[in-house]
Amino acid sequence: MNVTNSAIKQRGNFTVEFAIIGLVFSLLFVFSGDVIIKLSYKGKLDRLSYSMVDIIKERTQLYDENYELTENNVNTVINIARSSLARTISQFDAKKFGYLVEAVTFDSRQFPTYRVFPYAGGTSIGLQCTAHQPLNEMTHLSKITTWGRRSTLYRVTLCYDTDNWIGDLLGMEFSRVQSHAVIIGR
Repeated sequence: MNVTNSAIKQRGNFTVEFAIIGLVFSLLFVFSGDVIIKLSYKGKLDRLSYSMVDIIKERTQLYDENYELTENNVNTVINIARSSLARTISQFDAKKFGYLVEAVTFDSRQFPTYRVFPYAGGTSIGLQCTAHQPLNEMTHLSKITTWGRRSTLYRVTLCYDTDNWIGDLLGMEFSRVQSHAVIIGR
């Protein structure tokens, strides 16, 4: 048996194994980095959507019990959200941000009225967020108040497109991070 020939074959085998292990570790690092970035954005959007839906709910205390959610109310809340994201995300891009605000109110006969305030796509910049289930299909969440009427439901959905590190490598799309919060009104 030739000892020199065996050592050369093992060295070539080691090179191939090292290349494969290096590729696997590189993919693992890219995947981990992508997940960490998306979780960071998800946390920011979660906190912000909870805060924004709470502001919408509490506006009845701020604006003399006006229970009608208006476009102006929504624009004010979304401007707060946009400003907050611009402060917490160093490279915030308004084109990558979107929202969907929904409200379900009930009349005296307990019939629901559904209002939706999507991000206006026409002249505005930004994303169009979508909800998996519209709020008007979740009216069972509304409860009867002490005044004998059904409480209003509000939902704020925020979305942001992040970098698509692992998706670019795998040829798939994993860029959109979305969060929503539902609250029962006063």
